[in-house]
Amino acid sequence: MAGTATKARYSAAAFEMRFGDAPLCELERGEVIRLSPGGLDHGRPAMNIAFLIEAWARQARRGRVYTNETGVVTQRDPDTVRGADVAYFSYERLPRETRPRGFATVAPELIVEVVGKSQGSGKMVEKAGEYLRMGVDRVWIVNPDTRTVHVFRPDAEPQRFGEADTLADGAVLPEFSCGVAEIFED
Repeated sequence: MAGTATKARYSAAAFEMRFGDAPLCELERGEVIRLSPGGLDHGRPAMNIAFLIEAWARQARRGRVYTNETGVVTQRDPDTVRGADVAYFSYERLPRETRPRGFATVAPELIVEVVGKSQGSGKMVEKAGEYLRMGVDRVWIVNPDTRTVHVFRPDAEPQRFGEADTLADGAVLPEFSCGVAEIFED
């Protein structure tokens, strides 16, 4: 009689210890999911958004920006850890004097995900829901193919912004704004 193979299930802590240095993977309900590297059309918008928000955050002295697949624990039992392209934490949620390490268990105000080859729009909408359920205030899903940004919030229907539009949200990023076209600049 042949045995059945079972996939290993990990907690967020075990995942961080075992796969912390592994490239491009997430933990989804306890299972490790491997992702492919993003292309140039993924990296540029992610960098542009991080740069724009970081410049605002430093000038306003309101918080920090993290990039490069920063681990965010979105649910427990079984654990899910997502790699955010860009995350913004105010100093209210992640105080300035702290030196955080490991995966984020505190919800940032904003998470930005850029649609890539390995995860289409449907998967990104699923991730947006996870982020909102954990307490993230806004999720921006950036689509390089359509050059649009979809903004998800817990209390309203998603909004779609095109290249001619401006992104601004005083509740999450006071006095910040940027043109959607800036996100896609070379």
